Amino acid sequence: MSASYRLIAPHEIDAGLAAAWRSIQEREPRFESPYFCPEFTQAVGSVRDDVRVVVIENDGRPAGFFPHQRAVWGRGSPVGGALSDYHGVIAAPEAQWSVVELMHAARLSVWSFDHLVDPAGRFAPHVTASAGASPQIELAGFAPPPDFARKARKLAREVGELSFSLHAPENLGRMFVWKSEQYRRTGLTDAFGVRWTRALLEEVMRVQRAGFAGTCSVLRAGDEVVAVHAGMRSRSVLHWWFPTYDARYAAHSPGIILLLRTAATLGSGKIDLGKGDARYKHSLMTGAAPLREGCVELPSLAAAARRLRRLAESRAEWQLPLRALRRFERARRFN
Repeated sequence: MSASYRLIAPHEIDAGLAAAWRSIQEREPRFESPYFCPEFTQAVGSVRDDVRVVVIENDGRPAGFFPHQRAVWGRGSPVGGALSDYHGVIAAPEAQWSVVELMHAARLSVWSFDHLVDPAGRFAPHVTASAGASPQIELAGFAPPPDFARKARKLAREVGELSFSLHAPENLGRMFVWKSEQYRRTGLTDAFGVRWTRALLEEVMRVQRAGFAGTCSVLRAGDEVVAVHAGMRSRSVLHWWFPTYDARYAAHSPGIILLLRTAATLGSGKIDLGKGDARYKHSLMTGAAPLREGCVELPSLAAAARRLRRLAESRAEWQLPLRALRRFERARRFN
């Protein structure tokens, strides 16, 4: 079986390629996340001009897809950059391809990953650490803790009767405001402080297909909107992406009540909560998806620069400059 590769832009994913892509997802459960849907890559490509896809072909037929972003000096990152909670090569289990050939086809010298899914194990030599796991809720048979039912009843008594909408995109602007306020309160970089991240969420919310859709879920207490979540779903997984709530009602846990109403409405499939140490994720999870981090480096100036940095990190006299560099890099992850 011969392997060949071609590099395309997201808008060149035609109906045939999209069907082949979805067929691979259906055959491999570890690609069930909406991040692995062609629609997500197309959405990112509609708001950024650095997104490309390597199509892997075996005997002339599509056998895999590698969506990515490309920066100067051939530095690559996952499609969606810092907003990507899952990434990898979406390829059939029996597909023939190699990481080195893939990198050459993508014209990349470096590809860094921190939420890698790799069922075939092709990236094993390039993994530097476990990236932990992404907590998930298997909805079939899921029973929420009773404490939150009591909080929901208290919120209804004190503020107003609760109502829920699975998709009310007119509330996306409210989510942006509340999430940016949360980032400022906690000292984190504002993910929505740049144009493309807002534009991406707006584009995702516009897509409403059977295999991929944006979800802007809303919890109201009386006339008050008390929590909003912006996420996306595939056929079987809803990814819990940007949950927010009105800080005035924090004691009632409106964000978790919104999550539980979403779970009850969906009834089947999974909700993926995304990697993180938030207490509610560990209290509600019924399982988790393992992730890996690391980097593929081909001989290049970019790879040499990374090696020099790793050497500098091992020297005490470089720690202060490197801390300043890390702060700068955290801010530019969304550029």
